[in-house]
Amino acid sequence: MPYRIYISAGEASGDMHGGGLAGALRGAFPDLVISGMGGDRMRSAGVEVIEDYRQYAIMGFVGVIANLHRFSRLLKRVVKHIREERVNLVVLIDYSGFNLRLARAANRLGVKVVYFISPQVWAWRTGRVKDIKRYVDRMITIFPFEKEFYRRYGIDADYIGHPLLDEIPSLDEEQRKAEVQRFRLAHQINGKSPILGLFPGSRAKEIEKMLPTMLCTAAMLRRDIPTLNILIARAPNIDLGRHMSLAEFGWIQSLVVDNDTAGVLLASDAVLVSSGTTTVEAALHGTPQVVMYKTSWLTYRIARACVKVDYIAMVNLIAAKRIVPEFIQDEAQPERLRDELYPLLTDNGARRAARQASLEIRKLLGEKGAYQRAADIAAHYIGNC
Repeated sequence: MPYRIYISAGEASGDMHGGGLAGALRGAFPDLVISGMGGDRMRSAGVEVIEDYRQYAIMGFVGVIANLHRFSRLLKRVVKHIREERVNLVVLIDYSGFNLRLARAANRLGVKVVYFISPQVWAWRTGRVKDIKRYVDRMITIFPFEKEFYRRYGIDADYIGHPLLDEIPSLDEEQRKAEVQRFRLAHQINGKSPILGLFPGSRAKEIEKMLPTMLCTAAMLRRDIPTLNILIARAPNIDLGRHMSLAEFGWIQSLVVDNDTAGVLLASDAVLVSSGTTTVEAALHGTPQVVMYKTSWLTYRIARACVKVDYIAMVNLIAAKRIVPEFIQDEAQPERLRDELYPLLTDNGARRAARQASLEIRKLLGEKGAYQRAADIAAHYIGNC
């Protein structure tokens, strides 16, 4: 009987990492049967996606509470699948609100649980560590400080380095220029005019909060820099038209780019980014960035009371210092964002300094091969199924 794994990923970044892990596992176990919750990246790696994560891309505490019934039904369906398909191993990827409940259910079924990419329990709701210790058989971390965090709670975690190092190669200047030229030619962008990339996120509610402020900022910069090109990176299955009122923003000439995060990051002289995995991707590409985040008033107040870290941008957390500007909630005003972005778009010296600071992040993220190391750890449990 073939070994069966269920991978649970509830966000775009989790889908990417789930696909990378599935590919590495198939290299060692060609007959492995893998199902899960994910998206296109996991499908392309041969995973039978029985639940599409995009149906559950909920933002903030309030959004989760309002959709508790949906998550309850989802959990019942996933547990039923695990039981009926006799899944041997459950692999969880971040997304702790749902995945820790799934860990408990899988544990009660006697199914081993590996957590690949730790939830940010070191930042908020540290009490979740108790559930991790009780229901998770192995924790795999991607940031060096996480291993020490778990050690303090008596949990033996494996640090494998960041999987984005497998996704984003280190390019020399000539290679970078060639990629930028290719992108500009493909999208008919003048070779010398500056480019601003906007990354409003991958969830509808998130985009609803971020995109209007981003477009206002871009409009201000366009008035200051008439030749500025504005690119909007669109996540799969996201209808930006819902959030781009023609009356308010239709006059802003912009180019929506689908499913090419790497291309937009490489080609842009600077980017305005919603906090999240994209901040690390931008740093690895060496792209100067300004980070912002907005959410509902109630979610923000709850977060202020619970969150225990000094920064929201992952690159600043990794560096343990502020290497990119970040603006939260009411701080994220178009005028302030414009003032940070303008020199990055017009001053070669400022852009070079920001790029160099970003590239330093690569040195802090370990070595390439994270997916294979994660697969090797999971293989221990497959071999003992």
